Amino acid sequence: MLNWLKYILELLLLIPLFPFLVYEGKELRKRIKKMPPRSEFLHLPSEKSATKNLLIIGESTAAGVGASAKETTLAAKTASFLYGKFHVYNLGKNGLTASRLPRLLAHGKPDIPNHFEVAVLMIGGNDCFKFYPPWKFRLEIEKMCKLLTKKKQVKHIILPMIPPVQQFPAIPKIMRFFLGWHRRILIHEMRKLAGAHPEIDLIELNGNYAAEFFAEDGIHPSDFGYEKMATEIARRIHVHA
Repeated sequence: MLNWLKYILELLLLIPLFPFLVYEGKELRKRIKKMPPRSEFLHLPSEKSATKNLLIIGESTAAGVGASAKETTLAAKTASFLYGKFHVYNLGKNGLTASRLPRLLAHGKPDIPNHFEVAVLMIGGNDCFKFYPPWKFRLEIEKMCKLLTKKKQVKHIILPMIPPVQQFPAIPKIMRFFLGWHRRILIHEMRKLAGAHPEIDLIELNGNYAAEFFAEDGIHPSDFGYEKMATEIARRIHVHA
């Protein structure tokens, strides 16, 4: 209930600023350097006789936007830190929101396996930018998790925390303030979801991020950022492997 009240208060404060934020958003899109996705659809087979499958699916961080090459994306780095224990499948789409995850799973790459031991959901950044209602956000992720466990026999779901939108260097301060506010609201819903479902492992990634964590566009992770993220994700996967 308290989270709902925070969301309503946020919207009330946003109303008088809405024209300004729309203008800033349009100007921001003109200024930001466009960076290509490097890993929308990847299959990284294990060089060893691995029998386990890992699925990474989600927004631009799964799509590898900001990485300099396929080899430095989140999927590739995670695969390298798993030391051949998994065949890694990656589905990513820039601009994706939580509500579009099932569609990406169904249509992104039809020849992926029907069984995964572990899945990683990279989601939430675009839901922050759209100020998506927190209860709907939780329901969308919960729906995706149920889909993964039923359709893909996923045993463990790794849910990294929403990207640090409140620290994106390219975003004006007033926008970062509200994005950070909404991020905290959505993260509260993620914690509630993880607390109710033991198969979901929420990775807490709060803190201040150094400048080198971000790519040239000031929004997406750099090669260094992806390596840091992959290190923590791989560490959690090893716990469940």
